Amino acid sequence: MQLRAAEARDAEAVVELWTEAYFCEGEGGRTMPYAKADFEKAMAAGEMLVAGPPGKAIGVVVMVAPGTPGMAAAQAEEAELRLLAVSSQARREGIGRALLERCTDIAREKDWQAIALWSRPYQTAAHRLYESLGYERASERDSVDATGHARLVFRLPL
Repeated sequence: MQLRAAEARDAEAVVELWTEAYFCEGEGGRTMPYAKADFEKAMAAGEMLVAGPPGKAIGVVVMVAPGTPGMAAAQAEEAELRLLAVSSQARREGIGRALLERCTDIAREKDWQAIALWSRPYQTAAHRLYESLGYERASERDSVDATGHARLVFRLPL
């Protein structure tokens, strides 16, 4: 499986992944499908990793460096993971795990203290994945977003 930095030509595939995962499935705060502008904003905010050949991403995650403004789950010395998604046809093949492990490797190489992320309550399969990789619930940081939906926070000390 090829993991690599996202490129502009991945925009359409990544937008489809996010829309499937966060707009079409489950309950959450997303009220509209994702758009290319969301891809561009995420690319500017942090390091976006994708699984799959150029233009055909089947998995994606964004890692934002500590201290970046606009963090939803991370505190000052922590990186934040955002928008992890794997195509429904490619789930349970280790793609999400590989993306998260690569993010952990990068964070350790950069000597960051921890990684934080938030997830929706219905995303129980993702919660099991996070916990299997050493993420711990940080329930004291849980919140409710502007749409009234809960955000559950997980943290991985490094």
